[in-house]
Amino acid sequence: MRLHEQYALLHQHFADGEAQPGLSALAALFGCSERNARLQLAKMQAQGWLAWSPGRGRGRRSTLQLLLSPQELQLGRLGELIARGELEQAFAQLDAPQRRRLIAQLPRFLGAAKHNRQLRIPLHRAPTSLDPLQVSSRLESHLVRQLFDRLCGFDLQRQRLLPALAHHWEAEDDAKRWRFWLRPELCFHDGRPLDAAAVAATVLRLRDEPNPWQRQYRHLLAVEVHDALSLSFALTDTDWLWPNRLVTANASIVPVQRGADFERLPVGSGPFRLTRHNELRLSLSANEHYWRERPLLDEIDLWVIDAPTLAEPFDVRLDSTAPGPDSPLQSACTYLLHNPARLRLSDDRRRQLMRFLAEPALVADDDPLRRPARGLLPDWQHPLPDAPAHCPLPRGSMLTLVSYELPSFRPLAEALTARLAEAGVRLVVRALAYPDYDRVEHWWADTDLVLSSEVLHDDRDYSCHEWLGGNRVLRAALDATAVDRLDHRLLAAQHQPNNEQRMEHYRTAGDELVGDGWLLPLSHERQGVSAGPSVAGLELGPNGWMNFSTLWLRD
Repeated sequence: MRLHEQYALLHQHFADGEAQPGLSALAALFGCSERNARLQLAKMQAQGWLAWSPGRGRGRRSTLQLLLSPQELQLGRLGELIARGELEQAFAQLDAPQRRRLIAQLPRFLGAAKHNRQLRIPLHRAPTSLDPLQVSSRLESHLVRQLFDRLCGFDLQRQRLLPALAHHWEAEDDAKRWRFWLRPELCFHDGRPLDAAAVAATVLRLRDEPNPWQRQYRHLLAVEVHDALSLSFALTDTDWLWPNRLVTANASIVPVQRGADFERLPVGSGPFRLTRHNELRLSLSANEHYWRERPLLDEIDLWVIDAPTLAEPFDVRLDSTAPGPDSPLQSACTYLLHNPARLRLSDDRRRQLMRFLAEPALVADDDPLRRPARGLLPDWQHPLPDAPAHCPLPRGSMLTLVSYELPSFRPLAEALTARLAEAGVRLVVRALAYPDYDRVEHWWADTDLVLSSEVLHDDRDYSCHEWLGGNRVLRAALDATAVDRLDHRLLAAQHQPNNEQRMEHYRTAGDELVGDGWLLPLSHERQGVSAGPSVAGLELGPNGWMNFSTLWLRD
């Protein structure tokens, strides 16, 4: 009988305070000799499970005090397994309620193993697909950027394209044709060559296979592979943003042949390779043969753990609940949309509703966690609808608002509920898990209002084009006339080789969307991060994440 099973027997018989069993009774309980029972008790006492004092001499009774419950003992044993990284062995021994209890204790095992240049970071939810084709949220997009590489890179500070897998590219025929030249001897994590054929197949997937941003590649006419290190893209229209499209996470280069489990265990060519992926942990190991600089850490462990259980500080933790006064604002905004097919408001009534919800602002100017949004981006200000701030819905109406599970949405949903209640309108709020929210077709028909949020990636220019041109929920919230006008603005932007003039097109599109009551910016959240003093090289990007390759640990 194992030691912890013997302790469970002791607890079953002697859990009520201090007991006085004789050694013979304990030996009978264990089914062993008195000598072996004494040895087992000594082992338990050495580990701090109990206090045992044998009786010596006639009339003196032994005393036994149990210090832990069997549940505490089990969690402690499992914690040792987890601390050694043996997650699967630990959780295989638990039922669902026990797993939840253990998850609540995970934070104390998430410290950095400095001797191994290893960092451990918690995630607020499990990632869905890690196939670049399917990612649409910032968590999955960030992980894909660590595991894969793209034709072009981007300089965040200077807002300009950089060479990456392609060392050079040129536009021809008024930017209707683009030729790229690859670096020699590129390879995927499994050693297969990364060549022009893999690049061509990757980009054709974006055009031909269903994915969140398929519209953004509909003007790709053909791909011509010249040799292993060179290829050209033929487009149906002028597009000065074509290289920028190939910077996005979705355009990460994937192998031509992919395994059936590619969404969960992908093979990329980025600075890290995925070495473990289960329900509670992802392990990223440094790519020793990365074509750029090797990451400074050997391994990053990402633990899936609910934010409410984070009672202790972590080495690195994204933290939007307590940002500092100088924390950056979210790169875009949290905003409100309506479903025109369900609400069926006239143009005037739609503008009235959005003006009614806009003023006064739902977010206080002195709110430490967010700032009222006057535009789609923090430095923009769009005109509100030219309409009276009046709720056009009859008293007694009921609306359904859909959002996804994000802490920053809760106060806004409560403020919207209170604002509509003033007009006698009841608001029912549905907060979906993100994978369910991403399946727009499942909930759109039963929805009146949508609370959503947008963050940009490093390339502010193309992020705006991608958001306005490819966001399915945003485009579903417009009528045909508004869609046509928006697409006209976006087409004019891609025809423009000048970045500043493209940004003016996006700003004008925002003016029209907000002024006509199709979209209402509500807030810009502050992005925060908590890090221990040993963590260095940490800098938040526009998406609220940090580049894992630059992180390192001080002594």
